[in-house]
Amino acid sequence: MKRMLSSALVILAIGCALAGAAVAQVEVPGYEVSDLQLISHESKPNWSNEWTGPIQAATILAWFADHGYPALIHDFNGDGVVDELDTIELANDLGEAAMGTDTARGTTDVRLVLGLADYVGRIYPDTFVLKVYDPGFPQELQSEEGRAFDPALVDGIELALKDEPNLADYELELLQGEGVIVGLETSADENNRYFGGRSFLYEETPEGYAPVDFTWSDEDRWVEGHQGKILETVARTDTRFEIDYQGRWTLVECMIALSPLEEPPGTSQPDPCADDAIGYDVTVTTLGTEGSVQIEECVTRDGDVDTYEYTVTNIDYEHNGCGLCLFAVPKPTTLSALAHDQPVCWLYSEYANAWIWRLSLGSCGLVPGESAEFTVSVPGPTTDVAVVGVLAGCPTVDASGAVDLVQLHPAGTTGPGEPDALCPDLTVRYLDQSCVCDPIDGTCMLTVWADVLDIGTAPVEDAFDVVLRSDDHPGNGYLTYTPPPPLAPGDVWTVELHFYFDMGGELCPSSYEIYVDPEVVPGGFVLECDEGNNSFVGSVDCYCEETWACCLPDGSCVSLTEAACLQQGGAFHPGVSCAVVQCPPPVEDCADLIVEITEAYCLNVGMAAPRYELHVEADITNIGAATVTDAIWIELETPCGDEHEIIHTDLDHGDSATVEFVIDCGMQGGCHDVTVTVDYPDFITECDEDNNDAEGTICCRQ
Repeated sequence: MKRMLSSALVILAIGCALAGAAVAQVEVPGYEVSDLQLISHESKPNWSNEWTGPIQAATILAWFADHGYPALIHDFNGDGVVDELDTIELANDLGEAAMGTDTARGTTDVRLVLGLADYVGRIYPDTFVLKVYDPGFPQELQSEEGRAFDPALVDGIELALKDEPNLADYELELLQGEGVIVGLETSADENNRYFGGRSFLYEETPEGYAPVDFTWSDEDRWVEGHQGKILETVARTDTRFEIDYQGRWTLVECMIALSPLEEPPGTSQPDPCADDAIGYDVTVTTLGTEGSVQIEECVTRDGDVDTYEYTVTNIDYEHNGCGLCLFAVPKPTTLSALAHDQPVCWLYSEYANAWIWRLSLGSCGLVPGESAEFTVSVPGPTTDVAVVGVLAGCPTVDASGAVDLVQLHPAGTTGPGEPDALCPDLTVRYLDQSCVCDPIDGTCMLTVWADVLDIGTAPVEDAFDVVLRSDDHPGNGYLTYTPPPPLAPGDVWTVELHFYFDMGGELCPSSYEIYVDPEVVPGGFVLECDEGNNSFVGSVDCYCEETWACCLPDGSCVSLTEAACLQQGGAFHPGVSCAVVQCPPPVEDCADLIVEITEAYCLNVGMAAPRYELHVEADITNIGAATVTDAIWIELETPCGDEHEIIHTDLDHGDSATVEFVIDCGMQGGCHDVTVTVDYPDFITECDEDNNDAEGTICCRQ
């Protein structure tokens, strides 16, 4: 299969195409589905990494719902809007019912195909075909379902069995605007693993591999909330289709493609340009000898958002009997779309230097007399300048599946220009936070994850710091960014910042600030377009244990944390101070011994044959009010025999002593239950005679 564009046509640089127009460059590096949703397998508490099948199925169904088939997804969660949360609910419904995800390996190929086909066939009968690239599918179907394969097996949709998948099939299905899911080969003890087809690049790597990426349900930890990832990797086809997954070549065992039998119309009725538009331009461009096209551009402003609206009208252009199938507008690398819109069957991609709309492979495009409207909204204010866009006809596919090359034509229009002032501009974007306290050592650690972005028009070429600080706590946490490489416009540096502080009292966290390029020198080290957007202020609820009334065994009241109170045998009263609590008087002045096993292990000391020794260490603590002055007997009971130790020491309230045992088990391997008993056999009168035992298990490896 040929590539859609030859390398000589991938980049089109045109000067003097318009009188007075600046040189523009539009790059078409490949094909990308920019508006697929990213769902994580942690989006639902009952999900796990076995849910990749229904997640990818729901993802392509949501994409089709936005491209002409809206009934495929509706307001599943009843919140009044249809959005990504409803895609999650759809995936959950598919996984719990038709796709049978609640198994050891998750959804199988058979359940994925039948579940997706049944859902689509019921909602849009006789509208789609589901292609299955897996010659072994009929055998799997017979084994799992006891049914023979038949293209009409599922009502309302055709199942088309294909050969083994390859890279050319993957690229062709994406170009045709299909919803693609690939399934990787897994071993018998692994979960079935599926990814959604998202992109490929025309230019191969030096090793001859094809760059591709997929929607991936693995949780993206750097994004607030739950969101899946994009798996950026490479593919190769020797004898079979393989991708580099987590450092090893993994076979694409199956691929399915959901394909509409007919595409919705790719035309739209042009809207008149608003009276308060900040820009308006109409151009007519002749595309070689094949005809001419009109582009009407209207720019409106709403607050700090500028919307560029393009109405492309085919006057009389024809290529191979069809019309226009591609429209692109160059864009500054500093601008990213906040929103976009187009007729339902046009596919949108955003690259570093261009917005591109195209019709799927096989379409006859925008024929003479038809119009289509495209919009993109960007952060304002922007300046409307003359640019050179791109138009192209519709490629065709021959009987062998080869795609012909299409010619890119320059077309004059206007669009957002590069800002006049070239300067870097650092800002910070919050991602996530945590605060963890350790009551034992009395410290807390505040951690904040954030993105540092250059939203300016020039790269940051000087080193700068990023600081996490709080007026409520001493100290701070910081990182330093040191070029090269410089932080270019649009680049992101993800940081993790933290610092420690003492817990309790007024030092419980309330607010913090992340500051990029702090003012060590006036204005910081980096001279920016805007010095006033360098910080983010947040707040965090941290577990800072408070002190309240604690009634000790001797009847006194002290203000302690809960952990400290219980450690001293007291009764904790949260929310109550000693000024108002009435602690009960001590029942009697008595001792109270408890035991804790602190270490227990088995040691093989044999030479020619195994001989096992059980080693046990335990702490004896007096939690009572009276001092223990008598000898303390301790017994270790095991299946290999019993041992006794005697402690001759005074134990005041809160004091501890350590005892160690070693018991010879001979050749008795396996696991052994052990019990340590303090004050055996009850020589000491205690407040509580029922808390003198500690139990454990020791396993000897044979």
